[in-house]
Amino acid sequence: MKLSNKGTFLPSAFTAGNIFCGFFAMISAIRGDLEFACWMVVLAGLLDFIDGKVALFSNTESNFGTELDSLADLSSFGIAPGIIMYHFFLSDRGDWSWLVSFLFVLCGALRLARFNVETAGAGKKKFKGLPIPMAAACLIGFVPFSNSELFRMLFSDVNYNRFLVSVILILAGLMVSTVEYPVTPRINLSSFGGKVGLVAGALFVFCMIYFWKTLLFPFSFLYAFWGFVRTIALGAVSRLPEKNSG
Repeated sequence: MKLSNKGTFLPSAFTAGNIFCGFFAMISAIRGDLEFACWMVVLAGLLDFIDGKVALFSNTESNFGTELDSLADLSSFGIAPGIIMYHFFLSDRGDWSWLVSFLFVLCGALRLARFNVETAGAGKKKFKGLPIPMAAACLIGFVPFSNSELFRMLFSDVNYNRFLVSVILILAGLMVSTVEYPVTPRINLSSFGGKVGLVAGALFVFCMIYFWKTLLFPFSFLYAFWGFVRTIALGAVSRLPEKNSG
């Protein structure tokens, strides 16, 4: 494999941007600029989405790109959100409160490692465990969402710290669970339906980025919860006795 190949370079450049945004998010969180740090994670997610699509449409998917992407994801969607959460509310909760953030990072690393092993050389039709970008979106989306009127309406009577710790632990558990989440379908641009799907997907991404302060946490939280409920429902249906046809 030649790393100088121009086709491989383009998606890797987006991955490098992902790493940059993740690192800058950590620096911003340490400096106390938490909302900007969260925005850097959102931008990292956009670059992560783009690099995968560029590699797919240019037919330049490679083992090198897969491994680099995993390292970028651990940095931007594992370590960075963990640091953000620590500085957001855990730093003054005791000497061992950082372990809550560490558990999220550890489960994210395990999720990525399992994904690479189980999907190597195979077509991906579903994710086993909550994808780490969605787990990260749920965490960092909470920071600006906690200052919104919608949050005050929905969670005015909820213990803030216990709720957020519970969310972190649930997300960590879902990442290493066997709960199944659907893979984004590949779009066939040669068909009318594919073109419509591309426009709809682009519009959805635009709305999520433009209104990220309000929409990111509710959407990602519901996505994580929906996968859990769906898996339980499918498991219950599969255990139902089959009706005799005769």
